[in-house]
Amino acid sequence: CSSEDKRIVVSLPACRESHQPLYALGRLTVNFTLASMGSCPTAWAYGNEALSDVALAFVPKLAAASKVPATRGRKRKAQEGPDEPQATCTIAAHRFCLAMYSAYFNALFVRWAKDDKTVKLEYEGPEDLAAVRACIKVMYLQKLDAEDLPSEPEGSISLLLKMICWADMLQAPTCTELCISKLADNFRPGSAKDVNGMLEGLPESVLELPSFAKVQEACQKWLQRSFADVHEVITKEELLEAFQQLCPRAVLTWMKHDDLIGTENDVAFLVTCWYEGEQGRAAQEQDLIALSRHLRVSQLATSVRECMLPVLPWFTEDHLLPIFTTIHRRYGSAAAQKFPHLSIPNSWVAARKTAVPGLARGEFEEREWFLWRVPLSAVAEMLEQQDAKSEYCSDWFYSKGAYFRANLVLKKPQMELRAEVSAKLVKNVPALDVQLLIRQSRPDVRGRGLKILDKSSVLSPKRRTCAVVAPPTTELMPVLQRQLVDGHLVFKIKVHPI
Repeated sequence: CSSEDKRIVVSLPACRESHQPLYALGRLTVNFTLASMGSCPTAWAYGNEALSDVALAFVPKLAAASKVPATRGRKRKAQEGPDEPQATCTIAAHRFCLAMYSAYFNALFVRWAKDDKTVKLEYEGPEDLAAVRACIKVMYLQKLDAEDLPSEPEGSISLLLKMICWADMLQAPTCTELCISKLADNFRPGSAKDVNGMLEGLPESVLELPSFAKVQEACQKWLQRSFADVHEVITKEELLEAFQQLCPRAVLTWMKHDDLIGTENDVAFLVTCWYEGEQGRAAQEQDLIALSRHLRVSQLATSVRECMLPVLPWFTEDHLLPIFTTIHRRYGSAAAQKFPHLSIPNSWVAARKTAVPGLARGEFEEREWFLWRVPLSAVAEMLEQQDAKSEYCSDWFYSKGAYFRANLVLKKPQMELRAEVSAKLVKNVPALDVQLLIRQSRPDVRGRGLKILDKSSVLSPKRRTCAVVAPPTTELMPVLQRQLVDGHLVFKIKVHPI
């Protein structure tokens, strides 16, 4: 290297037989200035037609599939023949540069296209064409400039995703890392579609790269921000619909959070709701296995773990449950370490979630109660009916793993009025053990109301638990008049599986 003219002469011998071959034909001597080289030794070659020894031709995939027979080999896209489809564009390339940064091109030039003057790459559309061309440029320059990407964030993300797929196919790790890094800087998820595209739209090999951690962190933050309050997601229709649009990998990422607000019963129930949606029905067996192994089984209520969990359609590890129940009762959180040969997931013995509710503590406890206001006119209609048993029902309400409903039942001719609670259980669940507390607000009772029922009970689709509101009497309406609050019979019901 001369310090006066700042020129360097590079001699590249053929090295086909070396341990890690880089393709070069004969001996090639290149003169170039250090100023034009920059920090990348191949930047000078990009777009250089004078020194090009191969052309990259980009062919629409559908045209290639209809005219060219399939070729054996690893994802080979180089073809020759008199009936070849026409390329939409061609760029001058250099075998040595392509082979140095891409294991795919290296193998192609050594094994299948030793003497080919043109190498064809099939693309699927205009965006795919832009992505592969940008990918080739990044391989040459070993950098990705912001001006090479669309100015709109959505277009930029879309192009980067396609570039990453091309870089993975071409086995160009530096290009993959650069694209992932730029993606992490630009990605701001705003919907389930964005998260799904990031977690399932990329090749599997990319998901294990350290640089992908920043992208995954952005997805985790959005999932946490959108679906942290599990009870709220279950009970609000728009949130539940949004959750059901998540792909299996996104649900698994959400499930791993330690700072979800709610019980593990809520988590199991929400995953069951997700499974009933389109994404859940399309989930593969390995996805369901992963979800099953990340549920914190030891934190479930006993009746949920023993009666509900084995029949949930998405839970695939039910064969381990009887064994786990036995050894967990004896060894607690050390069960997985005591019996490693049983392959009990560590999540099954993990501690409960420790999130602090965003609601004030009093408000958080208050929403565990179902407030039921029954107008006196509803009782009057029940009296007019000729049936021996008349009912007035509430809407279904959710509480810690199951849906419940309150029923006001009038039995004739005794004229006895009862408040009953029934359960709406998941399909094939025979029964559920619950703790039930019913209070009735009355004008003559201060505080939280009169406790009319406080007991544990087994609920099933055909079995209810009841509390007497008014004993048998010939003057039911006068009795109820004394219990009215603003013209209503008011009940507060707290029920949850145990």
